[in-house]
Amino acid sequence: MEKELKRELGLLPATAIVVGNMIGSGIFMAPQGLAAASNPKTTIIAWIITALGSMLLALSFANLGVKIPKTGGPIVYTREAFGEFPAFLIAWTYWIGSWVGNAAIITAFMNYLSYFFPVFSQSKPLAFLTSSLILWALTYINYRGVKEAGIVSMITTVLKILPLIVFAIIALTHFNISYFNTVSSKEVSGLSTLPAAIAITLWSFVGLESATIPAGEIKDPERNIKLSTIYGTLITVAIYLAISILAIGAMPQDMLANSNAPLADIINYATEQKWGGTLIALGAVISTLGATSGWILITARSSFAAAEDKLFPKVFAKVHPKYNTPSASLIISGIAANILLVMNYVSSLTSAFNFMLLLATLSFLPAYSFTAAAEILLLRNKDENFNLLNFIKSSFISILAFAYSIYAIYGTGAEVVMYGFILMLIGIPFYVYQKIQNR
Repeated sequence: MEKELKRELGLLPATAIVVGNMIGSGIFMAPQGLAAASNPKTTIIAWIITALGSMLLALSFANLGVKIPKTGGPIVYTREAFGEFPAFLIAWTYWIGSWVGNAAIITAFMNYLSYFFPVFSQSKPLAFLTSSLILWALTYINYRGVKEAGIVSMITTVLKILPLIVFAIIALTHFNISYFNTVSSKEVSGLSTLPAAIAITLWSFVGLESATIPAGEIKDPERNIKLSTIYGTLITVAIYLAISILAIGAMPQDMLANSNAPLADIINYATEQKWGGTLIALGAVISTLGATSGWILITARSSFAAAEDKLFPKVFAKVHPKYNTPSASLIISGIAANILLVMNYVSSLTSAFNFMLLLATLSFLPAYSFTAAAEILLLRNKDENFNLLNFIKSSFISILAFAYSIYAIYGTGAEVVMYGFILMLIGIPFYVYQKIQNR
């Protein structure tokens, strides 16, 4: 039950969860992808556009978090504004995307851990056992209490930022403005590469809603949900912009585009030493570890909220009598992620694992669109006579946030949109079954 969840997350851990969930492994590879797909000036424009769009979405989540401080975030907002079926589709896609994403983050964690222990890249059974152990250790911490999970997020968020600070200092001291005039190839020299750059940068901000999902466990929710969402997004925007600009100014684009570990290579290039890889790999291990813990928390709360609203089976709403956590949702989501890890480490099922990742790629974006649209509907003064000009004025930020979210969906490409739609359709029989069960 909602009332059984304990409000144990303050402003700091809630903000850490937002930052930690947005900054996973992507920040360590984004400079390479952007150098290969675009050019410095267009890359910066792409970051600014996605940063502004993400801030608009963050404001929508923050405002609705104040109005409806209930566990579930976009799921409860969608239900309040549009009803049961759209809320189910959001819950279904968001929950699946979350545990699939967890499997992907843990896989990235193992890849970086292999830098220190090459045996993991040589033995798939050992890598699977270790990744499963990490998954269940972090699930157990979340099982024991949201306060403990918040502490993990705070510690790992601070630790993941430290290597980035070292990188920033080194890159700044070797900053060369002339590198902004370099390109990796003639094909990526113009503004025509902007859509490709935006497609890379927009994924960096998935997770900005993280403080709204466990809203039922946040202290002083009317204050802390809004502040943690805004602060967390601002901090992440600042980090991404700084790292991207410094990376551009510390290494020519052709070298950056061909790098397998861009931040590490920049440190090595600047210092003419070889310790960059160790520092960045350590940062990536910590970053992915913290992101996994944060997303385990979010995954369980999304299915818990759906069960509370009778959109998912009632077992998902079970709360541990001692720890006051959504214990059943944590276990079921953990099992789902673990099954996906099996698929990743069994050669004949690797393509199925990659397909699941593709299927889940779009899963978060509909939640953003529905949240922005829900804000337009729910925060409008119902006593006012409708006036188009007043409506646009009062809903201007929400309308821009909605437009950005639609562009983000468009930017993922036709194939991803198609698979995202298929994922929604797959959920319909489960919705019908649940409707029958509720009668």
